[in-house]
Amino acid sequence: MNDRYLLQYVSKQLKTIIRQYTLEGKITEKFTYCDQMKDEFGEMEIYNLFIYKKNRPVSPVLLSSGYQLTYAFIPTKSYDCIVGPVRIYQQNLNIKTAEKGEDTEKTDVSLPVDQSFLEDQILLIYNLYRDHPVDRGILYIEERQNVASANKVKKYFSELMFQNRENEKRHNPYDQEMRVVLSIEHGDIEGLKRSIAEDYKGEIGTLAKDRMRQVKNLALVILTLASRAAIRGGAVPEMAYSLFDSYSIQIEESQKRDEVIGLFRAAEFEYAYMVRELRSKKETMPYPVGNPHIIKCKDYVSAHLNEKISIGSIAEALQLNASYLSGLFKKCENMSLTEYIRGEKIRQAESFLMYSKYSYSEIAAYLGFSSQSHLGRYFKKEVNMTMKQFRAAYGVKKTID
Repeated sequence: MNDRYLLQYVSKQLKTIIRQYTLEGKITEKFTYCDQMKDEFGEMEIYNLFIYKKNRPVSPVLLSSGYQLTYAFIPTKSYDCIVGPVRIYQQNLNIKTAEKGEDTEKTDVSLPVDQSFLEDQILLIYNLYRDHPVDRGILYIEERQNVASANKVKKYFSELMFQNRENEKRHNPYDQEMRVVLSIEHGDIEGLKRSIAEDYKGEIGTLAKDRMRQVKNLALVILTLASRAAIRGGAVPEMAYSLFDSYSIQIEESQKRDEVIGLFRAAEFEYAYMVRELRSKKETMPYPVGNPHIIKCKDYVSAHLNEKISIGSIAEALQLNASYLSGLFKKCENMSLTEYIRGEKIRQAESFLMYSKYSYSEIAAYLGFSSQSHLGRYFKKEVNMTMKQFRAAYGVKKTID
């Protein structure tokens, strides 16, 4: 392959510099679309910014400089290269260039490029050396680095610590936070009430300068802690994550601080009740909570409620024998796997009936039942009400009218 032609071509497309390095980090060649173009970083200086504790990245990494220009590190089997600086649309920025006999800072004559175009060029180089090409998602596996932002955070951290000490300001105690989290993890409703009501010295940290954004950020932090605590307590991960998503959307859409506070407090209790219900079912069961095969099995069911789920399909996904999985589920849960699947579908149907405008036939089709009457038969057996009766009794009227 003509590596030189490839790198020169990409350099011209992006109107920038491309540096080529050996796998050991030695600069071998430099390509540029314009002889007068210079960069604020030297060859090894920019290279070392991408090498963290001497570990070479194994996939492309994007980085922003102090001028807010973008650089990209691209590893290949034969060499490494660094692309940049690249200007992105909506960035009216200066980079260092030089004319004959001059060494001054001027506006770059090149036009900015679209972010997606930059990503396409990165993948062009990266994929030419791979047996199996990857898509744009690979660019976000490695965390994007921002040199300017990192320095800004350190500076702000130093100033904040000084101000907090001067003002004798303290955060709310860690042990109080842990009592809330452990109450959720153990499904302890009364303990959660006591922990939230505790009177303590300290205050919530500043998460944003805007008061509304502050309470929303706090809510998202609390939601994250609560959802992970519930999962540790045995909640099905997919259900916990879905509940997180539901509350997050409501919080972001809310315009009232009191409403946001009410939402994240309600979420904490809902997670605690989720764990308590799970543990109450487990008390009479001969096998301990948390069998990894059962957890994965439930997670699969939760993620595929809109499909026709069979024991065989679950066993195949979990790489287990279907008979073994069926027997294990019965021993651990005191019910058959088929009964569990049907019960979860009925619970989802209840949610649709309460909060959506979907017709009975649409709900049945979504949940993988062959017909409305097929779902209705199992619904009546499980809930002791018809779907119509259930919606009339519990449906949110403003939603379904």
